[in-house]
Amino acid sequence: MTQLVYDNLLASLYLLTWVVTLIWYHWRYHSLDAGSAIIGTYILYATSSILTLNDPLFSVSYNPLKVFPYIYLYVMLMIALLPIIYTHRHPSDTISDPSTRVLKIIAIISILSAILLIPEIIANFSSGLVKLFTDIDAGSENYMEQSEESEEAGHQITNLPAVIYNSIAEITIFLFFYFMTLKNKPRLLIIGLLIATVIGLVIPIMHGSRGSVIMTTLTVIGAYMLFRRYLSSKINHAVQVLGVGALIAIALPIAAITVSRFGNMNGGIFGFLNWYVGQGNLYFNNYALDAGGIRHGDRTINMVKRLVDPSTPKNYNEQREKNHNMEINDDVFTTFVGDIALDFGPIATVIIFVVFFGWILTQIRPRDGTISLHQLLLVYLTMCICMQGGMALFSFSYTANLRLITMFMLYAYLRYHDALLKRFPLTTISSEVNEEDHQTAI
Repeated sequence: MTQLVYDNLLASLYLLTWVVTLIWYHWRYHSLDAGSAIIGTYILYATSSILTLNDPLFSVSYNPLKVFPYIYLYVMLMIALLPIIYTHRHPSDTISDPSTRVLKIIAIISILSAILLIPEIIANFSSGLVKLFTDIDAGSENYMEQSEESEEAGHQITNLPAVIYNSIAEITIFLFFYFMTLKNKPRLLIIGLLIATVIGLVIPIMHGSRGSVIMTTLTVIGAYMLFRRYLSSKINHAVQVLGVGALIAIALPIAAITVSRFGNMNGGIFGFLNWYVGQGNLYFNNYALDAGGIRHGDRTINMVKRLVDPSTPKNYNEQREKNHNMEINDDVFTTFVGDIALDFGPIATVIIFVVFFGWILTQIRPRDGTISLHQLLLVYLTMCICMQGGMALFSFSYTANLRLITMFMLYAYLRYHDALLKRFPLTTISSEVNEEDHQTAI
């Protein structure tokens, strides 16, 4: 058996394992949800891995494959999926109302910060978005310009509205779908959150970046699949129609960027697409468990580490320069499992996954068919990590640690608020107030 045949056999078995997992996932519980979407993307990535593994140009990028890294990757991805699997097997019918105005305040902040980014879109409209369709080199030039600017990233705040917007980007999508589940829907806020999400898609497109657009799109798809059981059939239909139109609209500039950056290269557009989508599993297999060292959290807990160690790299350029002796880094994809393993090592990564996702699993059990919003937020966070990181890397790294921090701050507030409501129900307070008013009137 030649090495190529053996590698294809391993890659095909890995793909088959995820196909069997999808069948098992729906064996007794047939509803489509966030887990269906996540496992579906894993099947897509595994398929692309086989295609790029057999590409005459890109196959030379990979070393011979091994069995154990695939087993390790599958087990870790399944550990991360446990909260999603639990909610699939123990579905809830309703979301308890947290009875707080803070969610609307956060929505307003998100909308205002997005509106403040509109002048940047207008200023760069002709040289950014329009030029993508009129100049074949525009996407590549915009990407190179953005890459040069990234060398100063992490040192200082240069655009406060962008910092605020990016720090609550996932929360924006979460609130957009949650508000649509309410009986009395805040329509203006829903429209505003939709516009804010669209703005978050337009800006990276203008800079020639596909990654942020793909991550946001995956998050929206995963969020919809998570919330669809709580939405009315009318809203479900409207979201599906709008979603198909949005995917087509997003695909056009993404295609223009891809042609601009890779159209003239030897590998061809489809060769680069397969390499882009399928490389994560293969590079993980080759390097993630033994890359000649670890980064000691320089990437995945960057902002936390900078608090205790000022010499911590502030962006990916500095991090790559510091850890240049490692055989692989974040210049290629290794999935979010590989990204964390490169930071802490394979053994510590197992402990981190078991503790973190095990803790989430203990916090999300619904009561009487009702799930609290803070519980659903943890499930949503799990979905974001799995959906965004299955192909690429851990998406909450570097300054994106802020996004993780804000989500846990919102979780802590909602949980504390929910605990207070259970101890001091609003109905009890209202009845006491009404009784006092009645006695006063007498």
